[in-house]
Amino acid sequence: MKKRLESNQIPPLVMHPGELLRNEIKERGLTQIELAEKLGISQPFLNGLLREKKKISIELAIQLEEVLGIEAELWVKLQRLFDKIEIRNKTERSLQNLTISSQKRDSILAAMMA
Repeated sequence: MKKRLESNQIPPLVMHPGELLRNEIKERGLTQIELAEKLGISQPFLNGLLREKKKISIELAIQLEEVLGIEAELWVKLQRLFDKIEIRNKTERSLQNLTISSQKRDSILAAMMA
């Protein structure tokens, strides 16, 4: 019996869709080769997805819905939320680095003026 996840059932902690897919593969007793064949994608691409190095496209989300019975919208939302948080984290790190660089510059200038 296929487990049906609805698009409004996004886990409270944002995860890469590859993590959910790893869990589904394990629960269903599938191999990567079997799933890749069913999805019509290469096994190396699927492996990259499972290692969270690749992204789920809308087309792949639809294929996953057809093969696993998990709504395409869920896969797309997970990917978008993951991407949003990843970008936000990178932006925050960049801003922190700019602040540190600015502080270093100010202390160098202050030392030069003394």
